Amino acid sequence: MLRSSSFLGGYSRSLSKNKLRPRVLSYRHTKLRYLALFFACMIMIGDAYCFDNPMALQSEIKDKYEVDQFKFNLLYTVYSLPNIILPFFGGVLIDKIGARTAILLFSSIIMIGQLVCVWGASNLSYWTLITGRVIFGMGSESLNVSQNSIMAIWFKDQEMSLAIGLCISIPKIGNALNSLLSPQIYSKYQSLAAPMMVGVGTLIFSFICGIALIYMDYKSEQREKQNQMLLNKNDENHRSQSELSASVKQSVKDEDCDSPDLGRSPEIFATPQHHEEPEEHEAKEEINFKDIAKLSGTFWILIIICMLTEALFVPFLDNGNELLQERFGMTAEQAGLFLIIPYLVASGSTPFIGNMADKFGRRSLLIIVTSFIFLITHILFIFRMCTSACFLITLPLTILGLCFGFYASVVIPSVPFVVKSNLVGTAFGLTGVFQNTALALFPMITGMIFNQFKYDEHGEENEERGYVYQSFFFIGMSVLLVIIAILLMFVDKNGERKLSQKGRGIPKKNKVDYLSVHEVTDIPEDKKIRIDYDTDHRI
Repeated sequence: MLRSSSFLGGYSRSLSKNKLRPRVLSYRHTKLRYLALFFACMIMIGDAYCFDNPMALQSEIKDKYEVDQFKFNLLYTVYSLPNIILPFFGGVLIDKIGARTAILLFSSIIMIGQLVCVWGASNLSYWTLITGRVIFGMGSESLNVSQNSIMAIWFKDQEMSLAIGLCISIPKIGNALNSLLSPQIYSKYQSLAAPMMVGVGTLIFSFICGIALIYMDYKSEQREKQNQMLLNKNDENHRSQSELSASVKQSVKDEDCDSPDLGRSPEIFATPQHHEEPEEHEAKEEINFKDIAKLSGTFWILIIICMLTEALFVPFLDNGNELLQERFGMTAEQAGLFLIIPYLVASGSTPFIGNMADKFGRRSLLIIVTSFIFLITHILFIFRMCTSACFLITLPLTILGLCFGFYASVVIPSVPFVVKSNLVGTAFGLTGVFQNTALALFPMITGMIFNQFKYDEHGEENEERGYVYQSFFFIGMSVLLVIIAILLMFVDKNGERKLSQKGRGIPKKNKVDYLSVHEVTDIPEDKKIRIDYDTDHRI
């Protein structure tokens, strides 16, 4: 620690009483942010479990309701249809009521939707089931926006790719649990309502986790307000110190002081002056029509990739249970057990892929890798590897899960890299529109393909044939995805190379300037002292 100069010793002792007060750390700047991330992921576990209830019960739903593949896939289409429109308004609503209130509101809407589905399953009313899925979808995507809004604050400028990736992939554990448990529950109770009622239980668990996240976010906000009060007090002290230092400077000039101590002691005695950089506004998943024209060509290519990637994973698995039964001779319970593989692989691989993307960048190359992996996966599903449950079928399912891990950790987190910071909300809003457009259209398209080709040349029904032609469709979409991914790399390479940047944000620093005694004595500029403090006022 530097000693005070003899000339200014009195002032140094006086000023030392007005040091910066230590700040009360916000939870968002501590390891507790990972606990908040855990609760944020758990919010969507129940949603993911209930979303895929139809997939795990596909054969049973088709038999009980006497519907074909197109009408079955309509259960997924109606979920996504409202969410083609909601991103235009969802961010505005969350802005008005706040993300914490929105979590409670949309969690309640999801539970109402699932209860309507339970009612439809009890009465075997297809259109009641459809109504429940519409209500469920309206709450589900909006809850996801609320979750992202809070996590955007907690992980702002630090580990954002990891946080986004985990929020997308960890809830897939809910999909896995549904795939594993729902066929077994139906087999035991012979009722479609029973496994859906278990889904209500998972939603209650998620609701409790939502309350925990809301409490943490509220307490963190209170601590930040306390910080601001301390900083305001410091600013008052700083102004007093500035007046004092100005007085000392004038006194030195008046006395024409040439103290030898000043030449030997390059000390800091004057006041820290905070120049806190303004924080960017929180990015909401909201669309501003005036800003759409400002989005670059790179963004529009990336958004098509997001759309195709989502469509190659979710709609394919929507029919996964029956596909494994018809093509590989499994029972519904066996198919459910195998279908947990892609979800668990996606959840487990995301942290590693996210860290790799944050550390090494080169996202355009990783997106090409993702598209090629999708292509390989759907080619493997063309081959009939076995006629009963066997180990070989785990290979394409594992690779499919890895595909989604790359999607969650690389593709979606690339969006902020290709738009200006003030357009991030618009960009994510449009991404949601295109994703839900794909999730609404692709189930209908695959359902029509299945219905068209499930009859052989003799007019006999052969459901395996319908699934083979579905696989051809997914291969074609995968080839298109590869071509667009390569186009994205060339466009980015010839532009600003935004997708080659490293993704780990660097925390912003608050500049704290100190007047040096050298400034008083006209010492050269390179001898003056400047100290940078981080956001927690540590050197």
